[in-house]
Order: sequence, then C-alpha cells, then structure tokens
Amino acid sequence: MDRVGFVGLGLMGKPMAKRVLSHGYGLTVFNRSRGPVEELARLGAYPASSLKEVAEKSDVVITMLPDEPDVRQVVLSLGEALGQGSVVVDMSTISPFTVRELHDFLSERGVEMLDAPVSGSTMAAESGTLTIMVGGSRDVFERVLPVLRTMGRTISYMGGAGMGAFTKLCNQVLVSVNLLATCEALLLASKAGLDLGKVIEVVGSGAAGSWQLSNLGPRMVARDFRPGFKVQHLRKDLRILRSVAERMGLPLLGTSLVAELVKVLDERGRGLEGTQALITVLEELAGHRIS
Repeated sequence: MDRVGFVGLGLMGKPMAKRVLSHGYGLTVFNRSRGPVEELARLGAYPASSLKEVAEKSDVVITMLPDEPDVRQVVLSLGEALGQGSVVVDMSTISPFTVRELHDFLSERGVEMLDAPVSGSTMAAESGTLTIMVGGSRDVFERVLPVLRTMGRTISYMGGAGMGAFTKLCNQVLVSVNLLATCEALLLASKAGLDLGKVIEVVGSGAAGSWQLSNLGPRMVARDFRPGFKVQHLRKDLRILRSVAERMGLPLLGTSLVAELVKVLDERGRGLEGTQALITVLEELAGHRIS
C-alpha cells in the first residue's frame, strides 16, 4: 500500500492528498482541472494524465468527487485498469446502494473497495483530523488504515460494503437539522435583542450545544459565508439522503424541510457559499436580519 493514487482535488480532496503526500507515500494525482494537479506536483506528487495512468501507478486509489455520476464514471474506468488485489477507497458522499453496485463490479475483477466518507471541514482536512467512517472488508480496512490515518483522527470500521455511506447519511441528518436549528435560534435571539455572541457561548455550553452552533453561528453573525462546506454539496447530499429514505420507507421530515430551504438558496446563485448562508433564507422569511 505504498503507492497511492488520488482522484479529485477539490475543496476537500486537495488538502487530503497533501496529507497523504506529507507522510511519505508515493502519490499519483489526477483531476479534471490541472491547477491542483500542478500544485501537488510541485510538492512531489506524480501528475497523471489519465485514470489509466493512476491505476497503473497505484496499489490503492482514493476518490473524493462531487457527485454519484462522477464516482461511478471514475470507479468503472479504474476497474478496467487496476490490477488484482488493488483497492479503491471512495471518500465521497454517495448512496450506499450505489456503493454496493460498484463494490460488486470491482469484486468481479479482483479489486477491493472501501466506502470511507468523511465528516469535517476544510480545516479538518488540512490538519488531518477528519472523522472517517468505513464500510467494506475488515481485512482490507486494516490494510489501508495507515493511509487513512494520514487524513483522519477518528477512523471507525462500520461494517460491510455501504455501511460507511449509511453512517455518513446519518451524519448529514444531524448536520442539516442542527444547521436549521442554529439559524432559528439566532433569529429568535436577535429579535429579542440578546447579545448573539453571549447566546452562542451560553447555550453552546449546555445540552443545546452543537458543532453547527459553535462554528457556524459566529460566522452567520459576522456575515462570513466563505465555504468550509458548500451549499451545493449539502444540496447534493440531502438529495441522496431523501432518495435513500424513500427507498427505505423512512419519513425524514426535518431533513426534507432543510433540503427544500437549501435548494432555494442554491437556486438563488449561492451554491458556492458555505452552508451557514442558510441564515439568509430564514432572515427573508422572518423579515428580520440578525446583524
């Protein structure tokens, strides 16, 4: 597992790839836009010109891609070129049912697959403190674990193929509903004339505390909508989540509400902003700006 390939050098993928490279692994990188590839090449990575080249130079290939069609296309291409015993580790957020289809496809070709989505911001990606939830073979997980440790602080094996992806969807339920709760709490506090900083500090130290409140609440107050996690990516995750919930017959009411609000925000051209921009939709509905 000394030769690592990395496909997808976006907001999260690029700092994750840098972490792998900084720990001494031979890294081959590929991305649709060449800027991030050239940046990694200057640091010592090999800049591949095709997925086939990534496969030829790697024992394990990590993918960190925006959406399911991208993952499907890349994994199918890698599957035709990877040698037997190689491993694909998809760290994107996709449907667990899609994971299982791709796992079966690769297995028929003697290639292993882990689904290993992550939780954490770009800051966590840069510092190597991501939470990583992994599905697939336990033996393969143990083989790849040293590579995963370059990127994450909490790395948990969750079960067979697709179980990492299921865990990530549970994560996104909590992220989205807590995001809405943060917006509503700050609206109420502002309308009442409270000091928003003190509200975040006080309620954040008790039973109402959440990562969304402590980290995104201050950004909402400061009107700082720079992305740690983009609106368009949350919209995609919630679309997948609703599809999985429908297939499983689950009424995820709070999640569905947030999905509709996030869709509105994205359709207004704010998809590249951070998810904390959701406060602007709630402000408009309330006819009140928090700051």
